[in-house]
Amino acid sequence: MKAKQINRRDFLTKSSIGLVGAGAGLINSGNIIENHHFSKNSGKPFIKEYRVLGRTGFKVSDIGCGPVSISNENVLKAVLDTGVNFIDTAEFYGNGNNELMVGKAIKGFTRSSIFLNTKIGITEDDTEESIITRVKKCLERLDTDYLDGLTLWNAGSVKEVKNKTFHNAFDHLKNEGRVKFCGISCHGSSMGTEPKENMEKIIGNAIEDGRFDLVLFVYNYVQQEMGQNILKECARRNIGTTLMKTDPFGGTYLSVLEFVKNYQANNQPVPENARKVYDTIIEKQKKAESYLDKDLLFDNSARREAAISFVLNDSGVHSVLISFKTFDDITDYVNLSGARLTTNDISTIKSLKKYCDYLYCRHACGLCESYCPYGVPVNTIMRYNHYFMAQGREKYAVQKYYELEGLKSDKCLDCEGFCQTACPYGVSIHALLAVAHNNLSLKIT
Repeated sequence: MKAKQINRRDFLTKSSIGLVGAGAGLINSGNIIENHHFSKNSGKPFIKEYRVLGRTGFKVSDIGCGPVSISNENVLKAVLDTGVNFIDTAEFYGNGNNELMVGKAIKGFTRSSIFLNTKIGITEDDTEESIITRVKKCLERLDTDYLDGLTLWNAGSVKEVKNKTFHNAFDHLKNEGRVKFCGISCHGSSMGTEPKENMEKIIGNAIEDGRFDLVLFVYNYVQQEMGQNILKECARRNIGTTLMKTDPFGGTYLSVLEFVKNYQANNQPVPENARKVYDTIIEKQKKAESYLDKDLLFDNSARREAAISFVLNDSGVHSVLISFKTFDDITDYVNLSGARLTTNDISTIKSLKKYCDYLYCRHACGLCESYCPYGVPVNTIMRYNHYFMAQGREKYAVQKYYELEGLKSDKCLDCEGFCQTACPYGVSIHALLAVAHNNLSLKIT
Protein backbone atom coordinates (compact mmCIF):
# COMPACT_ATOMS: atom_id res chain seq x y z
CA MET A 1 0.00 0.00 0.00
CA LYS A 2 1.35 3.42 -0.96
CA ALA A 3 2.32 5.61 1.97
CA LYS A 4 0.21 8.64 2.69
CA GLN A 5 1.43 11.70 0.81
CA ILE A 6 3.17 14.29 2.97
CA ASN A 7 2.58 17.91 2.08
CA ARG A 8 4.91 20.80 2.81
CA ARG A 9 3.13 21.97 5.96
CA ASP A 10 2.98 18.48 7.45
CA PHE A 11 6.62 17.82 6.69
CA LEU A 12 7.93 21.08 8.07
CA THR A 13 5.79 20.65 11.19
CA LYS A 14 7.35 17.24 11.76
CA SER A 15 10.92 18.14 10.87
CA SER A 16 11.59 21.84 11.50
CA ILE A 17 14.76 20.95 13.32
CA GLY A 18 17.40 23.20 11.81
CA LEU A 19 20.59 22.33 9.98
CA VAL A 20 23.32 20.73 12.03
CA GLY A 21 26.70 22.38 11.61
CA ALA A 22 29.59 20.43 10.15
CA GLY A 23 30.77 19.52 13.63
CA ALA A 24 27.90 20.25 15.98
CA GLY A 25 26.66 17.44 18.18
CA LEU A 26 28.92 14.86 16.57
CA ILE A 27 31.10 12.16 18.13
CA ASN A 28 34.11 11.16 16.04
CA SER A 29 34.82 7.46 15.54
CA GLY A 30 37.32 7.25 12.73
CA ASN A 31 35.84 8.22 9.37
CA ILE A 32 32.24 7.77 10.56
CA ILE A 33 30.75 10.31 12.94
CA GLU A 34 27.52 9.53 14.75
CA ASN A 35 25.02 12.35 15.10
CA HIS A 36 23.58 12.65 18.61
CA HIS A 37 21.99 16.05 18.10
CA PHE A 38 18.47 14.73 17.50
CA SER A 39 16.25 12.58 19.67
CA LYS A 40 16.04 9.04 18.32
CA ASN A 41 12.45 8.88 19.54
CA SER A 42 11.26 12.07 17.84
CA GLY A 43 9.96 10.31 14.72
CA LYS A 44 11.46 13.05 12.55
CA PRO A 45 13.72 12.17 9.61
CA PHE A 46 17.28 13.25 10.36
CA ILE A 47 20.82 12.45 9.33
CA LYS A 48 22.29 9.94 11.75
CA GLU A 49 25.85 9.82 10.40
CA TYR A 50 28.43 12.15 8.96
CA ARG A 51 31.60 10.98 7.26
CA VAL A 52 34.89 12.79 6.67
CA LEU A 53 35.13 13.65 2.96
CA GLY A 54 38.72 12.53 2.50
CA ARG A 55 41.44 15.14 2.65
CA THR A 56 38.91 17.98 2.47
CA GLY A 57 38.36 17.30 6.18
CA PHE A 58 34.69 18.29 5.80
CA LYS A 59 32.15 16.21 7.72
CA VAL A 60 29.43 15.44 5.17
CA SER A 61 26.08 13.74 5.66
CA ASP A 62 26.10 10.12 4.51
CA ILE A 63 22.97 10.96 2.49
CA GLY A 64 23.70 13.90 0.20
CA CYS A 65 21.55 15.90 -2.20
CA GLY A 66 22.26 15.67 -5.89
CA PRO A 67 22.07 16.08 -8.66
CA VAL A 68 19.84 18.96 -7.65
CA SER A 69 16.95 18.73 -10.07
CA ILE A 70 14.54 20.05 -7.47
CA SER A 71 12.22 22.74 -8.83
CA ASN A 72 10.66 23.46 -5.43
CA GLU A 73 12.85 25.60 -3.20
CA ASN A 74 10.91 24.48 -0.12
CA VAL A 75 11.75 20.83 -0.78
CA LEU A 76 15.46 21.65 -0.73
CA LYS A 77 15.03 23.68 2.46
CA ALA A 78 13.30 20.69 4.03
CA VAL A 79 16.17 18.46 2.89
CA LEU A 80 18.64 20.78 4.60
CA ASP A 81 16.47 20.84 7.73
CA THR A 82 17.14 17.13 8.21
CA GLY A 83 20.90 17.70 8.46
CA VAL A 84 21.82 16.93 4.85
CA ASN A 85 24.79 19.20 4.18
CA PHE A 86 26.22 18.08 0.83
CA ILE A 87 24.60 19.73 -2.19
CA ASP A 88 25.61 18.81 -5.74
CA THR A 89 24.40 20.86 -8.70
CA ALA A 90 25.70 22.00 -12.10
CA GLU A 91 25.79 25.11 -14.25
CA PHE A 92 23.66 23.43 -16.93
CA TYR A 93 20.86 21.99 -14.76
CA GLY A 94 17.75 23.88 -15.80
CA ASN A 95 19.98 26.24 -17.80
CA GLY A 96 21.28 27.65 -14.54
CA ASN A 97 17.90 27.84 -12.82
CA ASN A 98 18.80 25.07 -10.39
CA GLU A 99 21.79 27.05 -9.16
CA LEU A 100 19.51 30.04 -8.69
CA MET A 101 17.13 27.90 -6.64
CA VAL A 102 19.97 26.47 -4.52
CA GLY A 103 21.23 29.98 -3.83
CA LYS A 104 17.82 30.98 -2.49
CA ALA A 105 17.31 27.79 -0.50
CA ILE A 106 20.56 27.95 1.47
CA LYS A 107 19.81 31.42 2.81
CA GLY A 108 19.08 31.14 6.51
CA PHE A 109 21.49 28.24 6.89
CA THR A 110 25.07 28.71 8.04
CA ARG A 111 27.07 28.75 4.80
CA SER A 112 30.15 27.12 6.39
CA SER A 113 28.05 24.12 7.44
CA ILE A 114 27.17 23.25 3.82
CA PHE A 115 29.49 21.62 1.29
CA LEU A 116 28.35 23.21 -1.96
CA ASN A 117 29.58 21.55 -5.14
CA THR A 118 28.84 22.53 -8.73
CA LYS A 119 29.93 20.89 -11.97
CA ILE A 120 31.05 22.37 -15.29
CA GLY A 121 31.59 20.67 -18.61
CA ILE A 122 34.72 21.50 -20.58
CA THR A 123 35.18 21.45 -24.36
CA GLU A 124 38.24 21.92 -26.55
CA ASP A 125 36.98 25.41 -27.37
CA ASP A 126 37.16 26.57 -23.75
CA THR A 127 39.89 28.92 -22.64
CA GLU A 128 41.14 29.64 -19.14
CA GLU A 129 39.31 32.95 -19.28
CA SER A 130 36.01 31.43 -20.43
CA ILE A 131 36.08 28.85 -17.62
CA ILE A 132 36.81 31.51 -15.02
CA THR A 133 33.95 33.62 -16.35
CA ARG A 134 31.55 30.67 -16.25
CA VAL A 135 32.48 29.77 -12.67
CA LYS A 136 31.95 33.38 -11.60
CA LYS A 137 28.48 33.17 -13.17
CA CYS A 138 27.86 30.02 -11.12
CA LEU A 139 28.84 31.91 -7.99
CA GLU A 140 26.46 34.72 -8.89
CA ARG A 141 23.56 32.32 -9.41
CA LEU A 142 24.36 30.48 -6.18
CA ASP A 143 24.70 33.84 -4.43
CA THR A 144 27.83 32.74 -2.58
CA ASP A 145 31.41 33.97 -2.37
CA TYR A 146 32.97 30.55 -2.83
CA LEU A 147 32.44 26.95 -3.87
CA ASP A 148 33.52 24.13 -1.61
CA GLY A 149 33.84 21.91 -4.66
CA LEU A 150 34.26 22.62 -8.37
CA THR A 151 33.86 19.41 -10.35
CA LEU A 152 34.98 18.59 -13.87
CA TRP A 153 31.77 17.07 -15.20
CA ASN A 154 31.63 13.71 -16.97
CA ALA A 155 35.23 13.26 -17.98
CA GLY A 156 35.09 10.79 -20.87
CA SER A 157 38.78 10.10 -21.30
CA VAL A 158 42.15 10.23 -19.56
CA LYS A 159 43.00 13.16 -21.81
CA GLU A 160 40.13 15.16 -20.31
CA VAL A 161 41.35 14.37 -16.79
CA LYS A 162 44.58 16.18 -17.56
CA ASN A 163 42.97 19.16 -19.29
CA LYS A 164 45.53 21.91 -18.69
CA THR A 165 43.05 24.70 -19.35
CA PHE A 166 40.67 23.47 -16.64
CA HIS A 167 43.44 22.99 -14.07
CA ASN A 168 44.96 26.41 -14.77
CA ALA A 169 41.54 28.03 -14.37
CA PHE A 170 40.94 26.09 -11.14
CA ASP A 171 44.29 27.21 -9.70
CA HIS A 172 43.49 30.82 -10.58
CA LEU A 173 40.08 30.62 -8.90
CA LYS A 174 41.53 28.88 -5.85
CA ASN A 175 44.18 31.56 -5.43
CA GLU A 176 41.37 34.12 -5.45
CA GLY A 177 39.50 32.18 -2.76
CA ARG A 178 36.56 31.41 -5.04
CA VAL A 179 36.96 27.60 -4.95
CA LYS A 180 38.37 25.22 -2.34
CA PHE A 181 38.49 21.67 -3.67
CA CYS A 182 38.70 20.06 -7.09
CA GLY A 183 36.39 17.21 -8.11
CA ILE A 184 35.71 14.97 -11.07
CA SER A 185 32.69 12.92 -12.19
CA CYS A 186 32.54 10.13 -14.74
CA HIS A 187 29.91 8.07 -16.58
CA GLY A 188 32.48 6.27 -18.74
CA SER A 189 33.31 7.08 -22.34
CA SER A 190 30.57 8.58 -24.49
CA MET A 191 31.12 6.07 -27.25
CA GLY A 192 32.87 2.68 -27.36
CA THR A 193 35.81 3.51 -29.59
CA GLU A 194 39.20 1.89 -29.21
CA PRO A 195 41.14 2.10 -27.03
CA LYS A 196 38.27 1.82 -24.55
CA GLU A 197 38.65 3.89 -21.38
CA ASN A 198 36.05 2.88 -18.82
CA MET A 199 35.03 4.63 -15.63
CA GLU A 200 37.64 2.83 -13.52
CA LYS A 201 40.49 3.83 -15.82
CA ILE A 202 39.35 7.46 -16.08
CA ILE A 203 38.75 7.92 -12.35
CA GLY A 204 41.88 5.91 -11.57
CA ASN A 205 43.97 8.32 -13.62
CA ALA A 206 42.34 11.25 -11.83
CA ILE A 207 43.32 9.69 -8.50
CA GLU A 208 46.91 9.16 -9.65
CA ASP A 209 47.03 12.69 -11.06
CA GLY A 210 46.89 14.03 -7.51
CA ARG A 211 45.03 17.25 -8.22
CA PHE A 212 41.52 15.99 -7.49
CA ASP A 213 40.19 16.04 -3.92
CA LEU A 214 36.84 14.29 -4.49
CA VAL A 215 35.25 11.99 -7.06
CA LEU A 216 31.68 11.19 -8.14
CA PHE A 217 31.05 7.79 -9.72
CA VAL A 218 28.66 4.86 -10.12
CA TYR A 219 28.57 2.10 -7.50
CA ASN A 220 25.82 -0.35 -6.60
CA TYR A 221 25.32 -4.00 -5.64
CA VAL A 222 25.13 -5.16 -9.26
CA GLN A 223 27.96 -3.04 -10.61
CA GLN A 224 30.50 -3.66 -7.87
CA GLU A 225 33.95 -4.36 -9.25
CA MET A 226 34.87 -0.98 -10.74
CA GLY A 227 33.40 0.89 -7.76
CA GLN A 228 35.23 -1.24 -5.21
CA ASN A 229 38.54 -0.69 -6.99
CA ILE A 230 37.94 3.07 -7.09
CA LEU A 231 37.02 3.14 -3.39
CA LYS A 232 40.21 1.25 -2.53
CA GLU A 233 42.40 3.72 -4.41
CA CYS A 234 40.54 6.72 -2.96
CA ALA A 235 41.13 5.40 0.56
CA ARG A 236 44.82 4.99 -0.23
CA ARG A 237 45.07 8.62 -1.40
CA ASN A 238 42.55 10.02 1.13
CA ILE A 239 40.22 11.31 -1.60
CA GLY A 240 36.57 12.11 -0.93
CA THR A 241 34.00 9.74 -2.46
CA THR A 242 30.45 10.53 -3.53
CA LEU A 243 28.14 8.09 -5.31
CA MET A 244 25.45 8.25 -7.95
CA LYS A 245 23.07 5.66 -9.48
CA THR A 246 23.14 3.44 -6.40
CA ASP A 247 19.80 1.73 -7.15
CA PRO A 248 20.33 -0.46 -10.24
CA PHE A 249 16.66 -1.32 -10.75
CA GLY A 250 15.05 2.02 -10.00
CA GLY A 251 12.31 2.57 -12.58
CA THR A 252 13.68 0.10 -15.12
CA TYR A 253 11.56 -2.98 -14.46
CA LEU A 254 8.24 -1.24 -14.75
CA SER A 255 9.33 0.59 -17.91
CA VAL A 256 9.89 -2.69 -19.71
CA LEU A 257 6.82 -4.40 -18.27
CA GLU A 258 4.45 -1.60 -19.21
CA PHE A 259 5.70 -0.98 -22.74
CA VAL A 260 3.78 -3.79 -24.43
CA LYS A 261 0.92 -3.61 -21.93
CA ASN A 262 0.21 -0.04 -23.04
CA TYR A 263 -0.52 -1.26 -26.54
CA GLN A 264 -2.84 -3.92 -25.20
CA ALA A 265 -4.62 -1.53 -22.83
CA ASN A 266 -5.40 0.77 -25.76
CA ASN A 267 -6.57 -2.17 -27.89
CA GLN A 268 -3.74 -1.55 -30.32
CA PRO A 269 -1.78 -4.33 -32.01
CA VAL A 270 1.82 -4.55 -30.89
CA PRO A 271 4.04 -3.59 -33.86
CA GLU A 272 5.80 -6.60 -35.35
CA ASN A 273 9.29 -5.17 -34.82
CA ALA A 274 8.48 -4.38 -31.18
CA ARG A 275 7.05 -7.86 -30.65
CA LYS A 276 10.18 -9.43 -32.10
CA VAL A 277 12.33 -7.50 -29.64
CA TYR A 278 10.09 -8.20 -26.64
CA ASP A 279 9.29 -11.90 -27.00
CA THR A 280 12.40 -13.00 -25.12
CA ILE A 281 12.20 -10.41 -22.39
CA ILE A 282 8.53 -11.10 -21.70
CA GLU A 283 9.34 -14.76 -21.14
CA LYS A 284 12.04 -13.73 -18.65
CA GLN A 285 9.54 -11.52 -16.86
CA LYS A 286 7.12 -14.41 -16.46
CA LYS A 287 9.89 -16.55 -15.05
CA ALA A 288 10.92 -13.84 -12.59
CA GLU A 289 7.36 -13.37 -11.38
CA SER A 290 6.99 -17.08 -10.81
CA TYR A 291 9.99 -17.09 -8.46
CA LEU A 292 9.74 -13.68 -6.83
CA ASP A 293 7.04 -12.69 -4.43
CA LYS A 294 5.07 -10.00 -6.22
CA ASP A 295 5.35 -7.65 -3.25
CA LEU A 296 9.15 -7.95 -3.39
CA LEU A 297 9.26 -7.40 -7.13
CA PHE A 298 7.36 -4.15 -6.90
CA ASP A 299 8.27 -3.14 -3.33
CA ASN A 300 10.11 0.13 -3.89
CA SER A 301 10.78 0.50 -0.17
CA ALA A 302 12.57 -2.86 0.16
CA ARG A 303 14.53 -2.28 -3.04
CA ARG A 304 15.53 1.23 -1.99
CA GLU A 305 16.59 0.14 1.51
CA ALA A 306 18.70 -2.70 0.14
CA ALA A 307 20.44 -0.42 -2.36
CA ILE A 308 21.30 2.32 0.14
CA SER A 309 22.27 -0.11 2.91
CA PHE A 310 24.65 -1.89 0.57
CA VAL A 311 26.71 1.21 -0.25
CA LEU A 312 26.59 2.73 3.25
CA ASN A 313 27.88 -0.56 4.62
CA ASP A 314 31.26 0.43 3.17
CA SER A 315 33.05 3.02 5.34
CA GLY A 316 34.98 4.13 2.25
CA VAL A 317 31.77 5.67 0.91
CA HIS A 318 31.39 9.21 2.20
CA SER A 319 28.10 10.47 0.75
CA VAL A 320 25.36 8.88 -1.36
CA LEU A 321 23.74 11.49 -3.60
CA ILE A 322 19.95 11.38 -3.89
CA SER A 323 17.77 13.33 -6.32
CA PHE A 324 15.10 14.51 -3.89
CA LYS A 325 11.98 15.50 -5.77
CA THR A 326 9.21 15.42 -3.16
CA PHE A 327 8.71 15.61 0.61
CA ASP A 328 8.02 11.88 0.57
CA ASP A 329 11.50 11.32 -0.89
CA ILE A 330 12.98 13.08 2.12
CA THR A 331 11.33 10.69 4.55
CA ASP A 332 12.14 7.65 2.41
CA TYR A 333 15.84 8.37 2.00
CA VAL A 334 16.90 10.36 5.06
CA ASN A 335 15.50 7.62 7.29
CA LEU A 336 18.11 5.34 5.69
CA SER A 337 20.98 7.45 7.02
CA GLY A 338 23.29 5.26 9.07
CA ALA A 339 21.86 2.09 7.50
CA ARG A 340 23.77 -1.19 7.42
CA LEU A 341 23.02 -4.38 5.52
CA THR A 342 20.52 -6.67 7.19
CA THR A 343 19.58 -10.26 6.44
CA ASN A 344 16.45 -9.00 4.67
CA ASP A 345 18.51 -6.59 2.55
CA ILE A 346 20.86 -9.37 1.50
CA SER A 347 17.91 -11.60 0.58
CA THR A 348 16.36 -8.81 -1.50
CA ILE A 349 19.64 -8.17 -3.30
CA LYS A 350 20.19 -11.84 -4.10
CA SER A 351 16.67 -12.25 -5.46
CA LEU A 352 16.78 -9.12 -7.61
CA LYS A 353 20.22 -9.96 -8.97
CA LYS A 354 19.16 -13.50 -9.80
CA TYR A 355 15.86 -12.75 -11.50
CA CYS A 356 16.12 -9.15 -12.72
CA ASP A 357 19.80 -8.84 -13.63
CA TYR A 358 18.96 -8.84 -17.34
CA LEU A 359 17.14 -5.50 -16.89
CA TYR A 360 20.13 -3.49 -15.68
CA CYS A 361 22.42 -2.02 -18.33
CA ARG A 362 25.59 -1.28 -16.35
CA HIS A 363 26.26 2.43 -16.11
CA ALA A 364 29.65 3.54 -17.44
CA CYS A 365 30.18 0.14 -19.08
CA GLY A 366 29.77 0.40 -22.85
CA LEU A 367 31.42 -2.98 -23.56
CA CYS A 368 28.82 -3.73 -26.26
CA GLU A 369 29.20 -0.45 -28.16
CA SER A 370 32.09 -1.46 -30.40
CA TYR A 371 29.95 -4.35 -31.71
CA CYS A 372 27.20 -2.02 -32.96
CA PRO A 373 27.58 -1.60 -36.75
CA TYR A 374 25.57 1.63 -36.61
CA GLY A 375 27.56 3.41 -33.90
CA VAL A 376 24.64 3.78 -31.47
CA PRO A 377 25.99 5.27 -28.17
CA VAL A 378 24.38 2.67 -25.92
CA ASN A 379 25.94 3.80 -22.63
CA THR A 380 24.89 7.42 -23.13
CA ILE A 381 21.33 6.60 -24.23
CA MET A 382 20.77 4.30 -21.27
CA ARG A 383 22.07 7.00 -18.93
CA TYR A 384 19.54 9.45 -20.37
CA ASN A 385 16.78 6.87 -19.91
CA HIS A 386 17.89 6.50 -16.26
CA TYR A 387 17.38 10.26 -15.85
CA PHE A 388 13.93 9.86 -17.38
CA MET A 389 12.78 6.77 -15.47
CA ALA A 390 14.58 6.80 -12.13
CA GLN A 391 15.25 10.49 -11.47
CA GLY A 392 12.11 12.06 -12.93
CA ARG A 393 14.18 14.46 -15.07
CA GLU A 394 12.05 13.82 -18.15
CA LYS A 395 12.49 17.10 -20.00
CA TYR A 396 16.25 17.17 -19.44
CA ALA A 397 16.59 13.55 -20.61
CA VAL A 398 14.50 14.16 -23.75
CA GLN A 399 16.52 17.28 -24.57
CA LYS A 400 19.84 15.46 -24.21
CA TYR A 401 18.60 12.61 -26.39
CA TYR A 402 17.41 15.08 -29.02
CA GLU A 403 20.87 16.69 -29.06
CA LEU A 404 22.69 13.40 -29.67
CA GLU A 405 24.44 13.38 -33.02
CA GLY A 406 24.18 10.42 -35.39
CA LEU A 407 21.83 7.46 -35.13
CA LYS A 408 19.70 6.98 -32.04
CA SER A 409 18.01 3.89 -30.65
CA ASP A 410 15.12 4.02 -33.15
CA LYS A 411 17.50 2.00 -35.31
CA CYS A 412 17.49 -0.75 -32.67
CA LEU A 413 13.95 -2.00 -33.31
CA ASP A 414 14.87 -3.23 -36.78
CA CYS A 415 18.29 -4.51 -35.73
CA GLU A 416 19.10 -8.13 -34.97
CA GLY A 417 20.67 -7.15 -31.63
CA PHE A 418 24.47 -7.12 -31.97
CA CYS A 419 24.77 -5.35 -28.62
CA GLN A 420 22.69 -7.96 -26.81
CA THR A 421 24.74 -10.80 -28.26
CA ALA A 422 27.96 -9.06 -27.15
CA CYS A 423 26.83 -8.18 -23.60
CA PRO A 424 28.86 -10.30 -21.13
CA TYR A 425 26.17 -9.83 -18.45
CA GLY A 426 23.22 -11.16 -20.45
CA VAL A 427 21.38 -7.85 -20.35
CA SER A 428 18.38 -7.56 -22.68
CA ILE A 429 19.84 -4.34 -23.98
CA HIS A 430 18.10 -4.67 -27.36
CA ALA A 431 14.70 -4.30 -25.67
CA LEU A 432 15.92 -1.68 -23.17
CA LEU A 433 17.14 0.53 -26.02
CA ALA A 434 13.69 0.27 -27.62
CA VAL A 435 12.10 1.37 -24.32
CA ALA A 436 14.59 4.23 -24.10
CA HIS A 437 13.65 5.45 -27.56
CA ASN A 438 9.97 5.21 -26.70
CA ASN A 439 10.58 7.37 -23.62
CA LEU A 440 13.08 9.83 -25.00
CA SER A 441 11.67 10.54 -28.44
CA LEU A 442 8.71 12.42 -26.97
CA LYS A 443 8.13 15.85 -28.46
CA ILE A 444 9.83 18.55 -26.41
CA THR A 445 7.38 21.14 -25.15
